[in-house]
Amino acid sequence: MNILINIPNISKANGGVYQYSIALLQILAKAKLPSHFFIFCNNPEQDVLTIINSNSNFNLVNCKTPKYSRLSNITFKILNILFNILKIKKRLKRKDIYDIIIKIYKIDIIHSPVQDIVVKNHIKKISTLHDVQELHFPEFFTSAERAHRAFNYKKAIDYADAVLVSYNHIKNDIIKYFDKEESQIHTILLDMEDLWFNRINKRDKNILCKYDLPKEFLLYPASSWKHKNHLILLQAVKNVDDVKLICTGHKTDYYINEIEPYIISNKLENRIKFLGIVSDNELFELYNTCKAVIVPTLYEAGSFPLMESILMNIPVICSNVTSLPETIGDNRFVFNPLDVNDIIDKINKIWFDKVFIRDNLELLKIQSERLKNNNAASKIYKIYEDIMNFNDDLGEK
Repeated sequence: MNILINIPNISKANGGVYQYSIALLQILAKAKLPSHFFIFCNNPEQDVLTIINSNSNFNLVNCKTPKYSRLSNITFKILNILFNILKIKKRLKRKDIYDIIIKIYKIDIIHSPVQDIVVKNHIKKISTLHDVQELHFPEFFTSAERAHRAFNYKKAIDYADAVLVSYNHIKNDIIKYFDKEESQIHTILLDMEDLWFNRINKRDKNILCKYDLPKEFLLYPASSWKHKNHLILLQAVKNVDDVKLICTGHKTDYYINEIEPYIISNKLENRIKFLGIVSDNELFELYNTCKAVIVPTLYEAGSFPLMESILMNIPVICSNVTSLPETIGDNRFVFNPLDVNDIIDKINKIWFDKVFIRDNLELLKIQSERLKNNNAASKIYKIYEDIMNFNDDLGEK
């Protein structure tokens, strides 16, 4: 089988979707599957290039988008109008870059791990839904964003031969809100092995000097989207003496318009710092330097900061929403993300209570083994085989 992994515009600014895509490539590469994988990525980060260059059955797609003259575009449009008037079913379609890729690389399956889908006749399609957050928190999205999600996510579900999700709560949402056969929705949590931090051989304690960080701090690595719940976390930190907070990740407009003004108006500049996107080596050192990680998100399909903390055995506390309680595996270490007092209580414990910290670290060792061994590559390959062998008597949609 020739499989196209469709990540055209992926970058570290995509946060968890980027990390998921890299983890997917890693496990497919490590499994040495009997297929050829072609990666469509316009401006690949070094993580992507490293995986491709290290595996003989992985190739970076090298195609250009076909260009059409203004005259040809007008001709296409006129002819299609005539066909419609004459009630001729035929329609002229311009070839796009995917038509070129499919032809050159003889693609059998297009696997999109980025909440999107490419629909082409006679090509099997796999989409990934990381969340349907807009159904639970519509206020976090503009009307245009909700409309975009409503159209594109429905398309990604309806036209997929298989939909992959990481957790059952997402599968249940798809079943509840979309008309999709349960048998076509597959819950597969990727193996959390050979991740970015596994490739860092040693710590560099001087790499963070430029940030002038406090000696002890909580760490929250997450882009500043509204659902990441930074503001309530800041309210909690404000009310815990001596605790300082470091945040990393893409600084969105919400950071500029809401978060930064809150920090300034409450004179928290010396206690709370947002570093923006940092390098892998810097993030690795932040994890290993911090006193604990906190994940106060309101909604999360699956939290990479939580899983990374577990795998690196860094003390961590998190929200009691979606997949997070299942991931950490013990309600002693979760809190209500809308309850400032509950967050304050857990911060005090993870910062000051030695027994609480010890119990947390012991639990993480158990959860780490569970995260590492999900046999995801063989499960995904079985889906590839099943959809290729399935004869759809109704034809392509």
